[in-house]
Amino acid sequence: MHNAAWVKLLRHIPEKEHSNLMLVTTSGTEITIQCLLRLDPECLALRGRLSGSTDAGRVFFVPYSHIDYFGFQQPLKEVEFHELFNNLELLGPAAPLVAAASAADPSEPAPVPAAPVGPSAHPTPTRSPLAIKSTVLEKFRSRSVTNPGTQMRPPLDE
Repeated sequence: MHNAAWVKLLRHIPEKEHSNLMLVTTSGTEITIQCLLRLDPECLALRGRLSGSTDAGRVFFVPYSHIDYFGFQQPLKEVEFHELFNNLELLGPAAPLVAAASAADPSEPAPVPAAPVGPSAHPTPTRSPLAIKSTVLEKFRSRSVTNPGTQMRPPLDE
């Protein structure tokens, strides 16, 4: 989701519902929200606590790009959901591309369409996980042989 969509969605939620929200980051950190402090173009400032802790009142700055999802902690009835979100429109209506092209000045050259982005657009070298693992193991083994401090010592006789 784009930053502007996150801002619009979070601004749409009434302040009285903020304490019922929880946020999960892309790294899996769950934050229980007490209140939203700021909604900047790039990040969200909020007061809350890490889920599972009692350290309430901490302030977090979370970039929108690091938000995996957020939701309500307490059950939200379907009627309440529709009351809150029926009139929410995250993105404006898409303008038809044909109308934009016909309105363009005919003396200007037509824009070149962007190259398709997909598996064939940017081929990446494929390595097998076993090849990577064996390379790492070889580096580890060679390092432990060259560094005498890491060699295994024979057990002491008792």
